[in-house]
Amino acid sequence: MLHAPVGWQCPACIAEGAKKTKVIRPFAGSGLTRTGIVGSTNPTPVVIALVVICVVVFVASGFGKASVITRLGMWPNGVHFLHEYYRIFTSLFLHLNFLHIAFNMITLLIVGPAVEVMLGKSRFLALYLIAGVGGNVLSYLIAPAAVVSAGASGAIFGVMGAYVVLARIQRKPMGPVVALIIINLILGFTGNIEWQAHIGGLLTGAALAFAYNYASMARPIAREVALTIGSSAVTLGILAVLVVGIAPGHVNVS
Repeated sequence: MLHAPVGWQCPACIAEGAKKTKVIRPFAGSGLTRTGIVGSTNPTPVVIALVVICVVVFVASGFGKASVITRLGMWPNGVHFLHEYYRIFTSLFLHLNFLHIAFNMITLLIVGPAVEVMLGKSRFLALYLIAGVGGNVLSYLIAPAAVVSAGASGAIFGVMGAYVVLARIQRKPMGPVVALIIINLILGFTGNIEWQAHIGGLLTGAALAFAYNYASMARPIAREVALTIGSSAVTLGILAVLVVGIAPGHVNVS
C-alpha cells in the first residue's frame, strides 16, 4: 500500500486512476488560441514575420525617409513610363512615419491571425501579398499618376476583406471587422490617404478568400494545391494585364 492525499491506496489503483485523470497544461496550444475568430486567436507565425519585416524595413529606410519612399514607393508614372514594376511590390513594406506603421501593424495583429488560422500559412501569405499588389494596381489606375505612395494598408484591407468572407462562410462573428473596414474607409476618404489602394486590396482579398476556401475543400490534395496555385496565378495575371495594358491617369479619382 502507498500513502496518498486521500488515504492509503494500492499501486494498481493509483495507476488506474492516473489513466483516467485529465492533465491540464495551461501553457500548451489549445483551441482557445486558434479559434479563427478575431479577438480570441493568438499571433501566428506568418503575421509575426510580416510585422518584423515591416519594422526592420522601416528602420532601415531611415524611419520613412523621403528619398527612400521616392525611390521605392508606388509611383504610377514611374511604373508606366520607366517600367519600374518593382514599385508595386516594394511599396508594400514601406511606411511614412511611426503612426503609419503602428496603425497598420496593430490592425494586422488584430485581424491577421484569425485569417491565417482559417486559410493556413501558405495561402495567407499569398493572399496578403497579392491583395497588396491588387491595392496598388487600383491605385495605379485611378489615383493621381504623379503622386508617390507607400504602406501595407492595401494588403491589410485584403486581410480584413478575407476575414469577412471566411467568417460569413464559416458562421463566425464578423461585426467588429466590418465596423473596422467602414471606419477606415471613411477615414481614407476624409484624409490625405490612398483610399484607392484600400478598396483594391479589399476586393482582391475578398475574391481570393472565396477561391482559397473553395480550394481547401477539394480532394485529393493535388487538386487542392492546383486550385490554390491556379486562382493565385489568374489573379496575378489579370492585375499584370491591367498594368501593362492601361496607362495611369486616364481615370483620376482623387
